[in-house]
Amino acid sequence: MTFFPFVDPNRRPQAKIRKMTEELTQKFQAIDPDLTLIHNDNFIDYGPEVFPQLSSIYWDPRVPDHPMEHFVYSEYLLRYGGYPLYWFTPYGEQIYEYYRRPGGNADSRRKTLKMIEQTLLRIIHDYQVHNLLYWKDIFTEKQFEQEKLKPYKRVSQSIGPGELISSPISFTDPKHRPLAAVEKNTEFLETQLDQLDSRLTVIRDDSYIDFDPEVGFFFAEFPYDPEEDEPNDPRRYLSNEEYTISYGGISLFGCSPYQLSYGIHGDFYNEWMFNTDYLSLSEQLNNSILAIIYQYQQNNLYYWRNVYTPEMFQKEINKYKDRETWRLDRSG
Repeated sequence: MTFFPFVDPNRRPQAKIRKMTEELTQKFQAIDPDLTLIHNDNFIDYGPEVFPQLSSIYWDPRVPDHPMEHFVYSEYLLRYGGYPLYWFTPYGEQIYEYYRRPGGNADSRRKTLKMIEQTLLRIIHDYQVHNLLYWKDIFTEKQFEQEKLKPYKRVSQSIGPGELISSPISFTDPKHRPLAAVEKNTEFLETQLDQLDSRLTVIRDDSYIDFDPEVGFFFAEFPYDPEEDEPNDPRRYLSNEEYTISYGGISLFGCSPYQLSYGIHGDFYNEWMFNTDYLSLSEQLNNSILAIIYQYQQNNLYYWRNVYTPEMFQKEINKYKDRETWRLDRSG
């Protein structure tokens, strides 16, 4: 376990936080009743010298009890029409990825938000300046005046244009994962499976390409279909699975960072069964293997962490964990 050396300095009275939340809610609602504000009561303000540094650190799911696993990255979530719009703290704001990217012309919500965007940011920045008062004593008078101007000078993320800009998927290996990362994934699977049962083996397909999470999930959902797709479709030549896990030489599971498949016994179009059933493997063993696969998928996402903010990466890993829980419950 990694020691987390920072404790709540308790600079902000709870009553004043509640009052600020009420005032912010009223301001946002006065602009548009569809705007709703949620305060995270677990948020801790470590101060302008500490919090921005802490909030730039990513959770590493490969490390047990990593200190950033439960770190609260934002104090407020502003929603519009029930959907996320901004996460913000006394030191910055993050727009929801959906709005940052270009969207469709028919998205009236985006057009409305574009008109009120600067007003919303002004309210957020005013809150950030107000919060500095709790930390006024750590600055000289001149420094404090300069700090108060920073939120208004900061370039904030804007809502993207309404036009949908499409770009073709590149089928070139981005080689984003270092070779050492791939070797570490393989070693993890080999070690964990061998400890579980020495009859379990894992083979890696060296032709597998990890494009990135977004493309990886897309290919997992829409693989090449010889009956539907053209013969020259580039997906035809892609490996869908990075690893094959076998028991006594019989395939049990195929997996990549973004998908999972089951080995079968028999004719898929007539009579068949999963190899896990054919071998009469116990539910406990099956679930233990699946848990190892899901951990590998979480570990792999760490190598793509920079495509997310630290907070969004934490949320994405938790999605993996929720998906893992659902799958294990479903397989039981």
